[in-house]
Amino acid sequence: MNNLITTQHRKAIVCFTLIVLINFTILSILITGIVLGIKGYISDTRFAYEAVTCCGSICSKCFFTLQTISTILPWGCLVILFIGICTAIHKAIFMLSWNYRFIRPLTPLSVDTHPKLNKILPAMHLSGQLILLDNNNLRCAFTSGLWKPKVYLSSGICSYLTRKELLSVILHETHHIKHKDPLKLFVIQILHALNYFLPINRLLINQYSSASEKAADDSAINFSREPLELASALVKLSKSNSIDNLSTSAAFSKDQNIVEDRIKRLLEIQTAPPYFCKKYVYFSCVMSLFVAAVIYLSLFSKSINHGHTLECKTRTCHMTKCG
Repeated sequence: MNNLITTQHRKAIVCFTLIVLINFTILSILITGIVLGIKGYISDTRFAYEAVTCCGSICSKCFFTLQTISTILPWGCLVILFIGICTAIHKAIFMLSWNYRFIRPLTPLSVDTHPKLNKILPAMHLSGQLILLDNNNLRCAFTSGLWKPKVYLSSGICSYLTRKELLSVILHETHHIKHKDPLKLFVIQILHALNYFLPINRLLINQYSSASEKAADDSAINFSREPLELASALVKLSKSNSIDNLSTSAAFSKDQNIVEDRIKRLLEIQTAPPYFCKKYVYFSCVMSLFVAAVIYLSLFSKSINHGHTLECKTRTCHMTKCG
């Protein structure tokens, strides 16, 4: 079982590392290219504008040239960066404020006096790391907090699950605390918002979520030796609409496919991987490489093609020289 935990945890680390490296590389290319070439983009834009309008009309043959297209593309990259920054800021504010909008209104209860929790917690050493929320209609358990993550349980889930199911859920969440999964999830969500145009981000985030959840499942089973109890708890929670209220920064995967895969894995049901999976992986990688190449060439094409060499000669205009 320890080998299974290590395997899934390493897979999660690899996915997290790849997301960080890929996104920081793309961001470095974008920021470096824009900072170093902004003056050139302005002068090229002014030159292109004069070139296509010097004859009193815009000629289609003069407009759709390599020079004018290479002048427009860097501004497109600048717009992409601006949209990404705005999206990331909005995402960060939303996730950070979720704690106040969702958790703060709920009254915390004493876990020591709860009939189920007071028999579970003494052996788990979770002093101050488990918060019981007073809401009988809410059935959820999740880990939240960037620097000091805590496990949050609703009073509704405590009465909804059996003692063994509740123990399995708490053990699952303590794994997320140990490995700072909410912080990692926050980082990759922000990077995904910044580079929203990379298809590979969604693929890697899904792989990270799946691996981290499976590692937490294995950790819980390693302690409780009750895989069926955890599977039963997952089935009950997946039927509850309460998880739809959870933030994307909370360490709980709401993806139905991941939840179903976890349940089948706990029940030791062997299922073949979907046929389209490899095709989707290849498509995401190829499209991400294509987007990265377009961005690089857009920002650094001036170093490849020096000078203003735009030439356009037609019957109605002569773009080499105006006037």
